[in-house]
Amino acid sequence: MDRDATRLDKSGNSDAELSFAELQRRISEIPDGPSDILNTPKPYRVLNAIGGVGAIVVLLPMVFVKLMAPALWMVTMMQIGMAIMIMMWLPAFVRSIGVLSWTLARWKTDMVIQLDHDHPHFQSILRWLTTFPADALAERLRTVQLAERQLIAKLGLLAGGVDRLGFLPVLVSAYLFFRNWNQPLEVSTWQILLGVFLVLLYLISATGSMMRIRLRLFESMLADSLAKKQGQSQ
Repeated sequence: MDRDATRLDKSGNSDAELSFAELQRRISEIPDGPSDILNTPKPYRVLNAIGGVGAIVVLLPMVFVKLMAPALWMVTMMQIGMAIMIMMWLPAFVRSIGVLSWTLARWKTDMVIQLDHDHPHFQSILRWLTTFPADALAERLRTVQLAERQLIAKLGLLAGGVDRLGFLPVLVSAYLFFRNWNQPLEVSTWQILLGVFLVLLYLISATGSMMRIRLRLFESMLADSLAKKQGQSQ
């Protein structure tokens, strides 16, 4: 049996049972390699979170003005929130421009290096998967395929084809919120509701897309290991 198949977990038990949790754990343990430049460092994530709070502070007066009489403190609140949002998001924006420029200039070299880095790690996981019976692999494969079909149906019901629009809904939402930047308290109710709705749709579609990517990775690895297992039995 492959050495990886008898690996002990923290409780001292061997990985004797095929599970998606164990498969996810092994995939998560693969080092990022050259692609780690795409990961947002922790300090930037903290700044982004603070900037998100600033964005909420900017939007709150637009709601308050619908519930009470306009006041100067609302404008001040928006100005403070805007300053926080810009200062906190600017470092990540500058870094993103630099990373994008770097990856566009080196995409061929980095892609080959990343593939060479990932190959032995995925082969190790495939060897572990082939230690399990073919019927167990086929059962897990059917489960993944069913889960993906259900996810696609749910996303279609909730978000329609928003996932094909990419970042466009967020840009439209930003336009609706800031089109009257010189008179921010005069944003109409329908613009606020539509802007929030578009952002929520984008978040739903983005999360669903990431879930589909992971399900397809599970499906690919299970299908490859099953084919290899069936080839060994012939």
